[in-house]
Amino acid sequence: MTEGVARLGLCIDAGPEADAAELDELAVQLREQLLELDIERADRATAGQAPPGARAGEILLAGALTVMLAQSSGLLTALVETVQSWVSRSGGRSVKLEIDGDVLEVTGITRRDQRELIKSWIDRHTDR
Repeated sequence: MTEGVARLGLCIDAGPEADAAELDELAVQLREQLLELDIERADRATAGQAPPGARAGEILLAGALTVMLAQSSGLLTALVETVQSWVSRSGGRSVKLEIDGDVLEVTGITRRDQRELIKSWIDRHTDR
């Protein structure tokens, strides 16, 4: 894969008890941490345009972000490690990261197992 800009989708799962407001707050918290990295941008994900006459121009997806970043293994590794650290601070959370239909779910599994999965996923989306 050539070096360029990757579009990464993130979807937060905070368990069956979480409502849209809680997911939105979690997305804001995670977005703030991701913006500390050298990424192009991190925005709330949308499900497209709202119907005519609606107040909002776009429909926001609860607990979802779209991140644009350089397609480098170092930056993608830093992003995934940030997500992993964020997930580990609270039981019951997970985050799905997706590039071009390839999904990595960051959960509370052991750090060693998680590292192996992350490395394999990053290798598929960056120049080695």
